[in-house]
Amino acid sequence: MAFMSGKNGKIIWDADDTDVGLSYAQSWSCTYSHEVAEITSMQDTWRTYYTGSQDWTATAECLLVTTGTEIPIGSADGGLGMADDECMLELYFHHEVGTKFRAVYGNAICTGVSISDPVDGIVTVNYTFQGIDHLKWYSSNTVEPGE
Repeated sequence: MAFMSGKNGKIIWDADDTDVGLSYAQSWSCTYSHEVAEITSMQDTWRTYYTGSQDWTATAECLLVTTGTEIPIGSADGGLGMADDECMLELYFHHEVGTKFRAVYGNAICTGVSISDPVDGIVTVNYTFQGIDHLKWYSSNTVEPGE
């Protein structure tokens, strides 16, 4: 059985059909949850649940580089920033240009950007996202999400 390596991962923030890769991505994570409410009665022999709301969040950690595409954090930085607009977030498990793609994706809002500057390490930028609709799984041999 083959397993996927994180080294072929990729993160895309798709704003107004303009894909912006989050440069030098180190890691990403995505958490999906589905709430349930227990409605078990005293005489029931099995617990009973009622489905509730669905939710997903994601985080991404990138290295901060001195050159390249800079994504404005907010509108004060000129134009719409990451925290000002909902966009499609594409989180790739596996990405080989022109061959195979495996990803989860969905519309999200960037809810936070934090920059860390350790004295003994590389400066990192951490992004947090809140999903605003369904999280979708995508697996293909030729086409990326949204195309």
